[in-house]
Amino acid sequence: MSIQQLVYTLRTWLVPFRYGLERWSYTLQRVSGVAITLFFVAHIVQTGNVVGGASVWSIPPYELAKKVWTETEAFLANPLFDLGLSVLGFLIFFHAFNGVRLVLAHFGIILKKPSRPEYPYRPGSMSQAQRALFWVTIVLAVAALVYALDVFFEVLRL
Repeated sequence: MSIQQLVYTLRTWLVPFRYGLERWSYTLQRVSGVAITLFFVAHIVQTGNVVGGASVWSIPPYELAKKVWTETEAFLANPLFDLGLSVLGFLIFFHAFNGVRLVLAHFGIILKKPSRPEYPYRPGSMSQAQRALFWVTIVLAVAALVYALDVFFEVLRL
């Protein structure tokens, strides 16, 4: 695969502007899954550093553990990390609730019955129930984002 083919493939996967709600759902599900996985790996590495670094399987002396914990806490006390955690909250809620929608669709619970394709053809892959669940998912994810922003930055407090 050439570089041009790779760029074209990634562009069609990551830029869903000319597609419908199905592509937005697909793209957000994949991007949120990758972001959550990267956060999980970074979180495990950070936690490993706090509890002992390379000697994680041995119990570090209390003073060393306290020093590493204090340094890590000072490093993470940054509004940029708080904003990242807020966005991560949005991604986690979206990924989880959109996953429930996908499971319901895969079991055929919220799919439309197949029909003869007549003009104007509307695919049965995103039924009214699925569209409603998608928008409920977006609303819940935005609510999680607003709540996280309020916890970190007190945006709703007057």
